[in-house]
Amino acid sequence: MISIYPTFYHTFQCKAHNCQYTCCQKWDVPIDDDTANFYNTLTTPLGEKLRHTMTADENGYSFVFPEDKPRCPLLTPNGLCQIILELGEDALSDVCTNHPRFYKYIEDLELCGVGLSCEAAVEGLLNNDNKDITFTIEDDNIAIDNESDTILLDSDRNTLSLESIFHLLGLPINPALLRYMPTFDTFYYKIILNTYALTDPVDAAWTDELQLVETELTAKNDLSQRLVKTVTANELALQRIYQYILYRQLDMLADYSLPVLLQYAKEATHFILLCTALRGNLPEQIRRWSEQMEYNEDNIVFLLNYYSQG
Repeated sequence: MISIYPTFYHTFQCKAHNCQYTCCQKWDVPIDDDTANFYNTLTTPLGEKLRHTMTADENGYSFVFPEDKPRCPLLTPNGLCQIILELGEDALSDVCTNHPRFYKYIEDLELCGVGLSCEAAVEGLLNNDNKDITFTIEDDNIAIDNESDTILLDSDRNTLSLESIFHLLGLPINPALLRYMPTFDTFYYKIILNTYALTDPVDAAWTDELQLVETELTAKNDLSQRLVKTVTANELALQRIYQYILYRQLDMLADYSLPVLLQYAKEATHFILLCTALRGNLPEQIRRWSEQMEYNEDNIVFLLNYYSQG
């Protein structure tokens, strides 16, 4: 197995109680069987609380947080996890242990990363002066001849580019397709907003936010200037955002064409650019988009199917 990691993966660290937007809310969190069995055997007050919090159905156990109480009840008032405090990290379920890390598989290639709904992950992506996102490769059995195979390894011989990953997949790609090209077309932004309005909101506020963005889009007479200013200030960051969004969905090449994935990444980056131009705070616009799109697989499939229709 060849494992690929974005370089900031290795320095990622949860911000815990210092995080403004905890990951421990809104989601339905599956609990693996071993962890659920362990929770069911606990005779402590925490065990009682866990069993009260867990939901069981034909698919097994999970934590389900209703919209009126979206925050995990196992979070302490200061934002720390009661399970970790009392039992240690080993007592967490697999999902809680790994989140926001993700792992995608294409034959013998493992694509690893951290999801952008996490503010620490967003900071890792943005705290970089490189134009392109870079990756590291791990495999004890792979031997790359740096003299003859300059496609795979970048000039520093330690990192891969996204273009290199496409070559690893046997899909040579025109490097121009990996360049983010911003748009200043107001009508195109309206099309993107209309498309996103068809997706399933993770929370009700998202629907209101989309409507507000569309209203602001129409009302702002200086939108073009705002977009130009935002692009100028964040050109390198927008490039990395586009590439990373594309990278996360590379496993979908098994079911969708490359142009469809490119459109998905392009319109996502356009949306993030628009929201930043209107409201500022690029990190939060990335996080909010990811929370609504990347963390609802139905939304990803819907968008890819929608783009497949042309």
